[in-house]
Amino acid sequence: MSTTPPSTAPNGRSRVFSESDEIQILKCLIRATKSIPPPITTVGTSTINRIIKRLDHRFTVSQITDKIRRLRDKHHNHARNRALVRNHHDRRIFKLSKRIWGKKATPRKKNNKSEDQGAIEVGGDGVEKLDKFPYLVAEFSKVLPENEVWKQKMKRVGEEKLRKMDQEWVMLKVEEAKLVAKKAELIQLQIMEVMGGNGSANGV
Repeated sequence: MSTTPPSTAPNGRSRVFSESDEIQILKCLIRATKSIPPPITTVGTSTINRIIKRLDHRFTVSQITDKIRRLRDKHHNHARNRALVRNHHDRRIFKLSKRIWGKKATPRKKNNKSEDQGAIEVGGDGVEKLDKFPYLVAEFSKVLPENEVWKQKMKRVGEEKLRKMDQEWVMLKVEEAKLVAKKAELIQLQIMEVMGGNGSANGV
């Protein structure tokens, strides 16, 4: 199946997904979730694999998952500001996306095992608790000690993204510990050089 070659995005960078790819992804999502009332908050691994196959295996699972998130965010932006829907492709994307993310949330029965099992978080419900991300939460608490809104916002980000953000703080703290050790080693060396030379540090 031939597809439109990737073009250049507004920011000047080459687009990974063509406009045709975006349409195919949305159509696959609509077919896969037609029995589930929108908005869709998770996409099953089986659906992700079908999309990859539909696009001739040109993309990875992470690329498809990230693209779905971006399409969802684009839909919400267009829904808030219709002036952003500027061309024919935007209108087509918005029309298809509305069938996936456009309606008010409706309680769903947990009987769709094919889609729920091994589902990949793409936003929406996010996580229930933040105790899995102690370093990230600790840093936000330091900066925003009297503002609890960020906790609710953070819960909507998605577990995969929060885990990555938490790990970034872990790595930073490791680097800080190394820096502290180097500073201690340096000051000890310099004290020995100063105090161990001719005379004392006071020059007596």
